[in-house]
Amino acid sequence: MMKIAVICAMQKELELISRLPAAGAGHVECRLSGIGKVNAAISAYRLIRDSRPDAVMSLGAAGTFSPSLREGDTVIAQRVAFHDIWCGEGNEVGQVDGCPRFFQCDPSLVEAAARALPTAFRGLVISGDQFFISAEEDRRQKALYPDALCVDMESAAVAQVCHMEGVPFIALKVISDTHLDGRQAGHYEDFWDSLAERSFAALDAVIKEIQQPIFI
Repeated sequence: MMKIAVICAMQKELELISRLPAAGAGHVECRLSGIGKVNAAISAYRLIRDSRPDAVMSLGAAGTFSPSLREGDTVIAQRVAFHDIWCGEGNEVGQVDGCPRFFQCDPSLVEAAARALPTAFRGLVISGDQFFISAEEDRRQKALYPDALCVDMESAAVAQVCHMEGVPFIALKVISDTHLDGRQAGHYEDFWDSLAERSFAALDAVIKEIQQPIFI
């Protein structure tokens, strides 16, 4: 049976994931990383070192970068990238020296997730150590990655560690907010008040499709 480890950033995400029926089947634990790239990378490395899972999943909320997505929609990452890194001449913006600019998610995991959630969006997820701060910053990120679907603060860091350690990776993101209409904070609070539990429940089908996981 495939051993899948799940990393989430926030306590409220952990609580929702822990209540999923698939998470209650057998021995299940979930790694709470804390918010941001450093926390996510440390958690991913320790998890891989200690438990040697067959695959790692970054799971949680993200802000939309596409007018086609609304709160509660699900995104299956096909690849992930940093939006706030530049290592100087010889590297593209967003590229960590010695790594690809885009970290590819495992194709078999992506296809399994798509079978479970056929209406989910598939594409690029970008990551950086900041919540939305300005329309100017939004334009900068969009210019770097015009095809990005959503943005979070952890997935690319987890993907980099998995890339370096040779462990298959996938990210599943639930859209919690949009700043396209200037109401990001309101959308974010509304999501946790009314949409979060239903939105995260959709991920149960993905976990079952990929195989019963063991969260470490």
